[in-house]
Amino acid sequence: MMDVSLSYLDSSLISDFSSFSQDHSSVCINTLDAGSYIIEPLPSSVNELLNTNEAPLHSKPLQCSLREAETVVSDLNQHLAKMQAEVAQCTLKRDQAVSIVQSYRNILHPLRRTPPEVLLEIFSYCVDFVDTEHPEACQKLDSLDTKREPWNLGQVCKYWRSVVLECPRLWSSLSLNLLTKPPNSAQAKKSDSASAVVLLSHYLRRSKDCALTIAIFTSQPTHPLLSLLCGHSNRWSDMLLSLPTAGFQSLSIINGCLPSLRALHLRSLDSEITWASTPVIDAFEYAPKLVLLRAHEIPNITSQFLLPWDQITYCSNHFPNGEVVARNEINRSNMDMLSKTTRLRHATLLCSGHGPSLPLAPLKHEFLTCITLELIRRSSLDLLDQFLDALTLPSLRSLRMTVSSRHRPRPSVQPIVRLLERSKCSLIKMRLKGFETDVSPDVAGSPSTFRVLLTSKAIRDSLQVICLAYFPNSLLQALTVGGTETPAPVLLPRLKHLRVSGACPVELDQTLFVSMVESRVKYTKFGSLVTSSQFVLTNQEAKKRLDELDTKYP
Repeated sequence: MMDVSLSYLDSSLISDFSSFSQDHSSVCINTLDAGSYIIEPLPSSVNELLNTNEAPLHSKPLQCSLREAETVVSDLNQHLAKMQAEVAQCTLKRDQAVSIVQSYRNILHPLRRTPPEVLLEIFSYCVDFVDTEHPEACQKLDSLDTKREPWNLGQVCKYWRSVVLECPRLWSSLSLNLLTKPPNSAQAKKSDSASAVVLLSHYLRRSKDCALTIAIFTSQPTHPLLSLLCGHSNRWSDMLLSLPTAGFQSLSIINGCLPSLRALHLRSLDSEITWASTPVIDAFEYAPKLVLLRAHEIPNITSQFLLPWDQITYCSNHFPNGEVVARNEINRSNMDMLSKTTRLRHATLLCSGHGPSLPLAPLKHEFLTCITLELIRRSSLDLLDQFLDALTLPSLRSLRMTVSSRHRPRPSVQPIVRLLERSKCSLIKMRLKGFETDVSPDVAGSPSTFRVLLTSKAIRDSLQVICLAYFPNSLLQALTVGGTETPAPVLLPRLKHLRVSGACPVELDQTLFVSMVESRVKYTKFGSLVTSSQFVLTNQEAKKRLDELDTKYP
């Protein structure tokens, strides 16, 4: 129940309210102010009756007070309605003024005065440019999606559209993944293909004469979009082609039409059996600027493709699936590649296979400065030893080798020692993963092969960067400067960068590890210590010392 707490029930005020009631017809709510009404609490006698069920002795004064209170409530409601109307009208005018203010602010916004070159710099950070070095990431992009950049940037306003359309660099990179599930009907497939051709035509026209970076994934040898791209082959600069063998053969129409091609990435969608019966592909035979080649799942690429091998400076040959079936001749394929690429500087090669090793003719490569070798799982270690023993690399400066962790015991670095001694090179960077890195003497007291490697002429006075997955305590002790009472020559005196690519093993002496780093920092200008996310020091004291070292020698 709601109580009307008014002082009109007091007997002393009855006469006042009676007179007010008599003159009420002459009182207009417009001439009254809500603040003129004084609302006082109920008398104590009325409060007492509210706490009981008894009837009042004098009801007429109470009824009169009730009528007067209802009149006041009505007057106040009218006044409140008028105020609400005024508030609504004021709010409407305020909103109109705010809209005008916002319009002026929009017109005077600094973005309207932003020069086109600044806008283009901002837009360049919005567009997902294709990076052909990462095919998996390229495959997730869809350059014909009009809801993505750079399409949607031109849908903001007329000025932005003019800027976007006049910048061919925004349209110079595209990725087409055509391996998705095809439409249910032939009619839908035809419609989608026609729409894609129209969009790609717009895309290529907006790129004008700019060099193109393209990634295309399709299982159809003669897809309409691939044919449309071939019409612009004179602008291909960086190309990733993931095709079946018949698709590569259909590219013969661009032979001699690749004046700007600099990087070529070839990915096969067929098996080795299919490649065995495939004629030689000559689409890329004439490419005067081609210097980079990456091949994926293409066996014997030197015999499958006619390429300007003598001008290539970077070459890689990968088999991501890690299969070793029918790949016992991969070393011969690698050697053929090295023998044809006479100007090669960087090589990334795979050693895989099982069974007996095939004989290799010795090869001396005069220009190769960086080589990366990987022996995949279930492959014979003899393949790696055989390949290294056949090479002589006098210009070698960087060596990266990875052996699968499935190989136990860890393979020896003796083939590497023989390679460096034979090449008479000066190694600056070395990354080894999966090899035995213990420098403790063997049972007969002879130095370990890894110590022999670190003290060899090719490494001793030149190595500046070393990256290992496993640092045994014996190696940490050997790398520590001044770690023994007997003075000894400093191992790797020019070492500046130390990298750990593996996890922190339980047997690692973490205090010794930090002491080694501290000694290196004090001995020479130690550039950096880089550890993997799995390398976590659990010794809090050692971790604190390492953090303090980072603060002292940033």
